[in-house]
Amino acid sequence: MIDFYATQLRLLSRWTGGRGGVVRRGFTTLVIATLALLGTAWLLPGVGLRGIPSVLAATLALAAMRTLLRPVLIAYLSEVSIAVATIVTVLVQGLAFWLISRAGWIALDRPVDALIGSMIFSIGNALLTAVLATGDDNSFFGTLVRQLAARNRKADVSEEPGVVFIQIDGLGHALLEDHLRAGRAPNLARGMVSGGMTLDHWEPLLPTQTSASQAGVLHGNNDGIPGFRWWDKKTQRLIVSNHPKDAREIMRRVSNGDGLLAKGGASIGNLVSGDATRSFLTAATLDDPAREIRRSHVLDWFFVSPYSYVRWTLLSIGEVIKELVQARAAGRDGQPGPRGFPYPLARAATNVLLRHLSTSLVIEEMWRRTSPIYVDFVDYDEIAHHSGPDRVEARDSVAGLDKIIGIIEKAAADAPRRYRFVVLSDHGQSPGAMFAQRYRKPLEALVQELAGEHVKVQGATAHVEHWGRLSPLLSEASGINGMTRRMTSAGFRRHAGAADDAEKPADVVVAASGNLAHVSFPGMPGRTTREAVDSTYPGLIDGLVRHPGIGVVMVRAQGSGPVVLGAGGTRNLTDGRLDRVDPLARFGPSAEAGLQRIDGLAECGDLVIVSQFDPATGEVAPFEEQIGSHGGLGGRQSDAFIVHPTDWRIEAPVIGAVALHKQIRRWLRPAS
Repeated sequence: MIDFYATQLRLLSRWTGGRGGVVRRGFTTLVIATLALLGTAWLLPGVGLRGIPSVLAATLALAAMRTLLRPVLIAYLSEVSIAVATIVTVLVQGLAFWLISRAGWIALDRPVDALIGSMIFSIGNALLTAVLATGDDNSFFGTLVRQLAARNRKADVSEEPGVVFIQIDGLGHALLEDHLRAGRAPNLARGMVSGGMTLDHWEPLLPTQTSASQAGVLHGNNDGIPGFRWWDKKTQRLIVSNHPKDAREIMRRVSNGDGLLAKGGASIGNLVSGDATRSFLTAATLDDPAREIRRSHVLDWFFVSPYSYVRWTLLSIGEVIKELVQARAAGRDGQPGPRGFPYPLARAATNVLLRHLSTSLVIEEMWRRTSPIYVDFVDYDEIAHHSGPDRVEARDSVAGLDKIIGIIEKAAADAPRRYRFVVLSDHGQSPGAMFAQRYRKPLEALVQELAGEHVKVQGATAHVEHWGRLSPLLSEASGINGMTRRMTSAGFRRHAGAADDAEKPADVVVAASGNLAHVSFPGMPGRTTREAVDSTYPGLIDGLVRHPGIGVVMVRAQGSGPVVLGAGGTRNLTDGRLDRVDPLARFGPSAEAGLQRIDGLAECGDLVIVSQFDPATGEVAPFEEQIGSHGGLGGRQSDAFIVHPTDWRIEAPVIGAVALHKQIRRWLRPAS
């Protein structure tokens, strides 16, 4: 027991800043307990106070009891539930109220007032603690670490180091370098300055978006994913990568059962699981009770503990207010983005709830000695979509994520296993006003205009990434799959542009992924050729190619394979033959390989459209409702990074997520 409390005191000292921090924490605990006791006496007539000395004595006794007893109860009872530990704390505290009254420090009218008073005191204590520690991440996560230490007091130390992969969704290599130079990422910079970590570049191939990159990195296979969403002719339905049903289908197609996380690993906050043994907040496994873990100390604590949910509620409200103020400022600066509701709520969910819940789950898995652990933090990507990749809001998000990396590294030092870290992104983002902003109509309206009013065109260009990010959060919070499906499934898919599965498909489906779009003709079997499209919809392809917002259109020509059409010339992807100006020249050296890869997928649209791109500004014209985008070609969206231990070398350029998977396998092979 002495060792138990010595460990608790050591961790408290580490997470509060040394002896001075412990003293400050003790003083704050006494102040909070005093206020909670005064509030209890004010609210409950059956509890009376007997003067200042008695109040101080009662406060000291109650604070000491909570400080000494709660870690023990968590150690022995939280395996059942954190709620059980909380209830027992209240009951024992009720006994303490009664004993204090017997000592003459407080007065109780009836014995039952001791129990009622204990409940009010506990609630007041938790509320005040949460309010006072709202902005203190060290206090919040330090509390979690002490709880995990109490629960895992007999855990053996593992000699073999584990690996934690931290994905910062959407942050490009060049922008990360800017953040490092500006001092906004000191925790990442510290590892590189010391020589222990190295920053490298890797390039995701088309489509430059999360489901393709994560499938490649975690499963070593991203075939069958031509975009964030696409019309699947085989199943005659729209596939949306972050919809749980569709994410599960994507993983079924790419997984061979031996993904990067297959042998005891954990997936947290991802689209696909890497065949992880344990999954949390992972879209592809939300409905799989064998994989998606719905019971853990962190989930109980996060959604049951008043201290925890009051804290994240206050932080979420603050984030919504912050977004409303910053959105108004952006409008005054002439840089408006798609920032209306529900985006402020989605920003709070990603920047507060998902960030803190994912971090807590990573820390818990480290205390389980799990390896590898792969977590995706999506807040930067979400904010950059709506405000732009390099506005102050996005910069603040990167700084916040760097603090989280520091928190995870600090927690790892206390875990029963040593960990190495890899920090990476899945793609970058390219800025640029929306296609619909520039030309007063979305892409599907242009297609409708060119195809004719008699043609039924279905557009899938609305921004839906935040809906997909809310689904796992709702699932974990409710713990009821059916409830989550009712809340997210039908509405989610309709907002994404999917018609009801029972409806007859449209004549033309336009499915956008940033500044990439797949145009499909559901009634035409197989891959439709240019000749067939021209015959059925004369002027459609030529009209698209001539439009100033369109950079290139790829279509298969009968007898000659895929052809890339631009306003100034054409390029045959089969034999490389050029006619006039190369339409791909401005999109970079990997553009041809990316389009060839997309064309080789059975799921590729009949037409593949990439928006215009200005190499001078790096701007594209996204077909989705975004002013920072990825998924297509042009600019920094194909500019990803990986920060890794210096002794894990990269000998050749990494082109494509599958190549990165192979590189990571080589790193991990000696350990396995």
